Amino acid sequence: MYQLNESIINSPIFESFIVTKENEALYKSYVNEPSLANKEKLEKAFATHTKQLLAISYLKKLIYFESRRFDKKRKEFERIQPVILNAPTEENITLIDMIADKNSDIYFQIRLEANIEEVITDSLLFDAVRKLSKRQKEVLYYRYVLNWNDPMIAKKSKVSQQAITKSHKKALQKLKEALK
Repeated sequence: MYQLNESIINSPIFESFIVTKENEALYKSYVNEPSLANKEKLEKAFATHTKQLLAISYLKKLIYFESRRFDKKRKEFERIQPVILNAPTEENITLIDMIADKNSDIYFQIRLEANIEEVITDSLLFDAVRKLSKRQKEVLYYRYVLNWNDPMIAKKSKVSQQAITKSHKKALQKLKEALK
């Protein structure tokens, strides 16, 4: 008769080991028939389980300490390199300009809905602009009042950049003919 160590059987590790049905079946087969073969199968499965627990424990500690080390490095970097809101980024825009203003969205939507006819003060140009199509007026408004480029207008209008360029050229051509 082959005996298992009682301290191992009563340990929390062994309790976690017999949670799976396969390991429980190995243990029951050993209890019912305590042979050397059954004991070796049980010990082999238990050793594998123990190695898995050790690996999980190691990884858990590794993640914990690496996250602490990373946090220390990040805090040190922030101490040395504080965020400066008025420092320009790669695009020559300051960080403070990138912060959203709750009130600006409403104003921006109102400005986008405005039309070019409201901005024109010259009566000849006003009459010429009134003869343009709605899209041509929008393109001119976005281009000259809001200073948008063709890709931005195309994205807003959900059409291709070529369509915006063509519409822009036609609008300018019509204005040129009307102002002759």
